Amino acid sequence: MPTTILASRYNELRDQVNLVLGDSSSATPTYGYGQSFSTNSVVGSRAANDIANADKVSAQDYEDLYIDLMRLRSHQVGTSVAIDEFVIGDYEANTATADKIEEAYIQGLESLASSITTDKFIVDPANLTITNLPSVNSSRPSSNGAWNGTISHIFVIIFNTAVERRHFFNAGSQIRLSASVDYTGSQAKTVDWQQILNSIGSTSFKAEETVNNAGIGSGSNIGNYDLSSSYQQVYSRDGGAVYSRNEYRVFAREYATGNATSGIQIKIDFVDGRPNDVTYGIDESVNGTFNSNVQLAIPSSQIDINGTIHDSVIISTVPTASLIRNLS
Repeated sequence: MPTTILASRYNELRDQVNLVLGDSSSATPTYGYGQSFSTNSVVGSRAANDIANADKVSAQDYEDLYIDLMRLRSHQVGTSVAIDEFVIGDYEANTATADKIEEAYIQGLESLASSITTDKFIVDPANLTITNLPSVNSSRPSSNGAWNGTISHIFVIIFNTAVERRHFFNAGSQIRLSASVDYTGSQAKTVDWQQILNSIGSTSFKAEETVNNAGIGSGSNIGNYDLSSSYQQVYSRDGGAVYSRNEYRVFAREYATGNATSGIQIKIDFVDGRPNDVTYGIDESVNGTFNSNVQLAIPSSQIDINGTIHDSVIISTVPTASLIRNLS
């Protein structure tokens, strides 16, 4: 049956939605995608002496709120989101024929808002735009000669402000890392490195974790919100059985810019250890051209709600990148 919606109930639901969708604050840093929202708060009282002066929670109010809910959920789960028709009509003018908001409908919206809050860092992969960062990609050419020991690639991602950095990660943006070896020979240790890096694919540094997108290697629960001034290892991948001491490692730390900007420094180590069996005293050097590549995965999507296209979540201000150490 139709239900009476109090302004306080509507506002509570609206505030929950806007906490995820709107601007991030230092008080709630892990909330806020930095997007505009469609609603206004409703004020007023149903007290007997004030009904005439109270704001009404209208069908338009709930339509605007529903649009923001769908923007958020489509950002998180993509095209699987179910879109309902709008509730329309003026109950005061058309009591007999107006659509009426049912209690089950309101409870459904409140449940959806709760799921959106729980899944605040999730983004459907189809809603991410991949941007290459050639300025910080790095290669060690085979012409530099064979090597063993450790070679490293270091770069920084710099945001204009700490708030933009929070919006970037809260909305599900990622720093993606990948690596490869260009080599056509048969030298066993280099082939092992080639197989290690090919299997990794890409690894994503996110808001509160670092994960490999193919489920390979060892990720961590360390992301943007877990960094300190010292390097922490966020991901690693060992070599094959014979060369298990070979290891691809990723480290991250805060980058002090000295002004109002905000940065993250990432170091990637290619650690070439000796073979497991050194009976014959042989530790081969490594050949080939090693490549370390960096990308940004940034939300950018729209949704069709009852025939009207709305921006879902779009991060329009992206960070810059600077190379500190070429792979060497």
